Amino acid sequence: VRNWNYNSFSVSLLAEAFRVTGERRYFDAAVRKTLLGVLPGQLPDGPHAGRWVDAHNARPAYHYIMMRALAQLAAVTPKDAAARPEIMRALTLGLRARNEEILGPGAANKDKAMEALLIVNRLFAGDAAFLRDSRSAEALDALGQLVSEQFRRGTAPLGPREWGLFLNYVVEKAKTSAAK
Repeated sequence: VRNWNYNSFSVSLLAEAFRVTGERRYFDAAVRKTLLGVLPGQLPDGPHAGRWVDAHNARPAYHYIMMRALAQLAAVTPKDAAARPEIMRALTLGLRARNEEILGPGAANKDKAMEALLIVNRLFAGDAAFLRDSRSAEALDALGQLVSEQFRRGTAPLGPREWGLFLNYVVEKAKTSAAK
């Protein structure tokens, strides 16, 4: 379809189907959908590099939906796959574009940013260079501090699903720290 974020939902599904089944046809379809239906809308350079060209998909919520899909695909993409450099370039560029905002003025959409950053930080936990280059670990920490402070002030900073994902992350992080 002509809506980049709609296509990213298919990418997520196909990447997950490949992860679960190992059937190459799902991976090939996910890559094809990404190269034809998601990445052509991303600005490769200039002051808005990493964002999507149209106003609808440039919104933070849709942007992070596409980042989630690209992260899921990147996580299952073999290291020697021809499309891997392009997928990783787009993922890094897109994350950096919005993560810089979280680290600066703040998060315009906390729900989808939280979901995507939790996924990115989990899937790339062993790749410190990627997390540093995309500023994903820093952005997750900043977003976590923001929602924690908002919660302490009596507001519901996230939707129920995203709040549950965040709380699970906090508990797992505490367990890991305690085990060290």
